Amino acid sequence: MISLKSLLKRSEKGSSKTGDNGNGKAQGFGYGFDDSSGKIKLNTDLLKCDLFCHVTYLSALVTSDLSRSQIFDYASQLNFTSSVYLRKVHFLAKKLNYDYSEACRMVGETIKEPEPKALLLRMAGAMASGENEAEFLKREAEVMGATYGEEYEAHVESLKKWTDAFTALIISASLVVVISVVSILIFPMAPSFIATLTFLMLISTLLGCWVMYRAAPKEIKTHNLPQTSKAQELAKKVLKYVSVPMIVLAVPILFLMQAGLGWSLIVIAVIIAPPGILIWWDDRRIDKYDMDIAGFLRSLGGITKVIGTTVIEGISRLDFGSLGSLKKPVSRMNNALKFGIRPELCWQKLVCESGSEQVNRSVRIFCDGIAVGGDAGAVGNQASMFAMKIALLRGKRKMVSSGFFYLVATMHVTMAVLLVGIYQIMLNFSTAMQKMQTTGMEGMNAIAQLPTFSFFSNGAASLGMLYMMSTAMLLMLTAVNPAAIKVVEGGHNYKYLYLASVMMLITGLAMVGVPDLIKGMFSNLAMVQ
Repeated sequence: MISLKSLLKRSEKGSSKTGDNGNGKAQGFGYGFDDSSGKIKLNTDLLKCDLFCHVTYLSALVTSDLSRSQIFDYASQLNFTSSVYLRKVHFLAKKLNYDYSEACRMVGETIKEPEPKALLLRMAGAMASGENEAEFLKREAEVMGATYGEEYEAHVESLKKWTDAFTALIISASLVVVISVVSILIFPMAPSFIATLTFLMLISTLLGCWVMYRAAPKEIKTHNLPQTSKAQELAKKVLKYVSVPMIVLAVPILFLMQAGLGWSLIVIAVIIAPPGILIWWDDRRIDKYDMDIAGFLRSLGGITKVIGTTVIEGISRLDFGSLGSLKKPVSRMNNALKFGIRPELCWQKLVCESGSEQVNRSVRIFCDGIAVGGDAGAVGNQASMFAMKIALLRGKRKMVSSGFFYLVATMHVTMAVLLVGIYQIMLNFSTAMQKMQTTGMEGMNAIAQLPTFSFFSNGAASLGMLYMMSTAMLLMLTAVNPAAIKVVEGGHNYKYLYLASVMMLITGLAMVGVPDLIKGMFSNLAMVQ
């Protein structure tokens, strides 16, 4: 006898054939491009956000006259984590002739994740009792949005506390360096002890960054469609054809010129900055699009319903001055529609150029709901509700991340000046001690035997150990601090290049400028002269 679990596994293996159009992608509809890639891996971090979007999508489709089979078929083709469960339900109903209420109950009882389990069981009860599906799914979308919002805000509060903890870790790292230097001055320390202390310091800072990554809300901000925004495409080309080749050429040249670590970091920072700056600028533009897309879809749905016409006519009736950042993209789309270009291609162009996953999903909800004959007003409200909820939640996250960037940058400046300054002070003191010993100053031989002054008289060994410790700590902070800021802010991965270039520039300027500053201070001392 074949068990239900084996049948569901078989449905996953064959899920890539559902709605296949010959190239391994599910056949989409609405605005004309596909975002399904067959087999979907379950990602529990993204499950709740995907489930919220999926329920909103279903609530838009059920306002039409589609059958349950068609609704589940369309919804299961989306490239969401939650599509795994809907594909199983659709498989049992379509291939094994189960009723959809019974299929939802059977699938809900087999899964472990509490949110989709509860949703499918409630859906099974609603279908079996004959409850109005449009009202049920609309209510479920609102509940799912409220639940997701509460969890998102809890993650933001936790992230806020961990950003304070990470700042404390950076301060602790600076104290470790100072204490190590004082300990070396008081009594000679074994190199293994200093190396172990430095290693533990590095591990604790990396651990703090990892904890922030786990505490941060998991979401996708930029879509992964074949075509994307101009800034993202330009950033990819600049990185591939400019930054990477220049780094490959610059590294050996800097090594042969013996430019030093400081100047090397400055040069590399300048090279990797352009693609990072493009993505940073694009990220700010996406934030504006995400805030304005909700009002655009709500207004478009309302106008289309009131005048009882098509979406194309509704767009031409809009007040473009009220669309904010979407004024130019929607105006271009309206002009393209007037020239007779297919509406799905116009929507596709709008979504691709936005570069935003939120715009992609909310427009998908709206266009697919309208394409199957759904109520324009209801579909617009559902798409707008989803977009506005996500935008408001990201605004709360941005309140935490914006202050964290300036805090970490300020702390990095302080740490870079402190670490380089401590080493340079010790180096100049050691040079001064050696000069006084060579001049035969009275009593210097006896003073040099004291434990505190043995560090300066030993020369290269102790200074080399201090240099390795401070350089390792500085390079680690230069790499980890951008990652910490990127984790807190979210967004495109190329944003790390912009943040890394800022930290590398700070580190390089400190390594180049601080030695001259310390040397100028010691040049005024009589013992150096």
